[in-house]
Amino acid sequence: MRSHLKLPVTVTAVTLATALAAPVASARTASAAFQGGGNHVMRPSDSQNINVHVTSYGYNDNDDGNGHYGTAQIAYPQIHNEATEDLGTYDHPATFATDPGEFAPGTRIYVPYLQKYFIMEDGCAECSSDWNNGVYHVDLWMGPASTQPEPALGNCEGSVTQDSGIIVNPDPGLPVDTTPMFSDGQCTVVHH
Repeated sequence: MRSHLKLPVTVTAVTLATALAAPVASARTASAAFQGGGNHVMRPSDSQNINVHVTSYGYNDNDDGNGHYGTAQIAYPQIHNEATEDLGTYDHPATFATDPGEFAPGTRIYVPYLQKYFIMEDGCAECSSDWNNGVYHVDLWMGPASTQPEPALGNCEGSVTQDSGIIVNPDPGLPVDTTPMFSDGQCTVVHH
């Protein structure tokens, strides 16, 4: 099970300046560049393609930061008050989780094999562990904000897990599939 961390966020001029620093190009170069510690920050300011480990989570395996599972609570609300699939468009992105040092809260990504936009609004303990080892990892929210049938949700989450290219800070207007990934107790994800 994933643990989604709830941490306070403070934005300062130094943090903003760091956010505009040059990004690392791939998980492979990140691993080579950051062996020996997780004190690195990847916050790109321009659209960039990178390879990441993509996983998914939902209401059943999300926690509130205190080990209580079965919640849609998010650590870094940006445009949503709770985790959501929303429409997956640029203006209405779904929630994703990661380490805040990997992508700053509010960062948008586009996942081409799902044709969906996501916004960073939650923490992910597995993502933080991977990031501390130089591996990019994003965890995409799937399904509604209520308890879902198992193993249907878990199996659907597994169906989107892969290493894949994503676009960080994507331009609006990329192709979008607004089909929910999990709806009415069924896996409805579409792979493109």
